Amino acid sequence: MGLKKMFIDHPASVGETYFQHAGRAIIMGFRMLGAGLVAFIHAIIPGFFTTKAGDIAIEVAEGISELRDTSSDL
Repeated sequence: MGLKKMFIDHPASVGETYFQHAGRAIIMGFRMLGAGLVAFIHAIIPGFFTTKAGDIAIEVAEGISELRDTSSDL
């Protein structure tokens, strides 16, 4: 896989620059890490964060689906 394909072509395929794509991926990554943390806390204390990890996962998945729908229009 060439550098252009990794750094330019993929972000462009979803209508973003490299930096826009990196920023969005970092934000989603932190959101998923947060979901993992609250799921871990929920595993230890079931009364805490009873729906939060799932709510975050759904929001992230919906965000990715919207991006895919938008990129298919390109």
